[in-house]
Amino acid sequence: MLRKNVQASYARSVCMLVSNDMLNDPRVARHAEALASHGFKVTVVCPSSNRVCRNEVKQCYEILRPKNIIREKLATLEERWRKLSEIRRENNTWVKLAILAFLQILVTQLTLLRTARAQRAQIYCANDLDTLLGTILAAGLDRKVVYDSHELWPDMMLVPESVKAVTRAIERLLVRQTDLVLTVNEFIAEELESRFSLRTRPQVVYNCPSTNSHIKAKRKHKHLKLVLYQGRYSPDRALENLIQAADYLLPDIRLVLRGFGIIEKKLRSLSVGRKNVQFENPVNICQLVSVASEADVGIITYPPTNLNNYLASPNKLFEYLQAGLTIAASNIPFMRKIIMENDIGTLFDSRDPRSIARALNLITRDAVLRRQRANLASVVKRFNWDCESRKLLKLYESICSPTRLGQ
Repeated sequence: MLRKNVQASYARSVCMLVSNDMLNDPRVARHAEALASHGFKVTVVCPSSNRVCRNEVKQCYEILRPKNIIREKLATLEERWRKLSEIRRENNTWVKLAILAFLQILVTQLTLLRTARAQRAQIYCANDLDTLLGTILAAGLDRKVVYDSHELWPDMMLVPESVKAVTRAIERLLVRQTDLVLTVNEFIAEELESRFSLRTRPQVVYNCPSTNSHIKAKRKHKHLKLVLYQGRYSPDRALENLIQAADYLLPDIRLVLRGFGIIEKKLRSLSVGRKNVQFENPVNICQLVSVASEADVGIITYPPTNLNNYLASPNKLFEYLQAGLTIAASNIPFMRKIIMENDIGTLFDSRDPRSIARALNLITRDAVLRRQRANLASVVKRFNWDCESRKLLKLYESICSPTRLGQ
């Protein structure tokens, strides 16, 4: 009887690998919390950094952060080169960055492997391609492997198509060693199904926050319409165009950018003289929704510069919805599906500042805001973590049995 109880406990243990330090990864945190609160023993293994402590015990799961000095030096060097490349616009910078990224991924996987293997979990979960090999090696031949593809990872890389093709081939080989493939929306699921020749489409779990009925609109400026961008300041987000759009906005619209990233200095410089643009410091991950409720409109500016951007379903979309904001977004498939089918916002061409401004001038008028806010209630009921976590739990329960999924 004792042996059976031990085996039952062992069969419900999960080790999740992720390549960031877990200070700001809501998807992994939600997965870990959902599994741990329903009887799974969950450990997240990720790299250490100077922003967080080595090991951390959350309310219902544990985070282990093995340290590797080489990885930290590579990460520092990569960030420095990215900043320089943004300033100098050198054509051959991608070669240096690609080599650095490859070395960093390799060192990271080796760093995580030993700690992950020691957990002896029944299920190992790789979060994105840059942890998949290490996860498979940690799992060995007798444990189940889940692959949660947050992005079309090879398509994010700023490298020639030939390098992306090699990376996709490697991903295809590794995915065949997994038991379950998850992803963030149906458009990416369809692409992965085709790309990997899977017998069944990857399972979709949207990355939504939990419904919080206590969050009410906190709009402070009755005579201003606040348009909020909340998130990273990354080169491939068309944020420069957003700031330039300020020149064509109606007088009662103010752009608020709340976040951080490698192009922050450039964006702040671009905003000089534009009084309708303001920057705010980033907030803790648990405050993203409540603080966003001070705005009127949430904006998402992903340009369709690569397939990953084109098929994206950013976390901030669902955060804005939970905060009670209507949405102005790039005209890409997932945004179009959610926004236009539910009449909760408008679309624009993120490559054109005038198009962004036209959309914002339209969506911030009182009659439009009232109509679209009225439609938000039913949308929030469908797109929230309470619904998505039930999907996740059923999928994990299914692979606790001998049946293999996703191949």
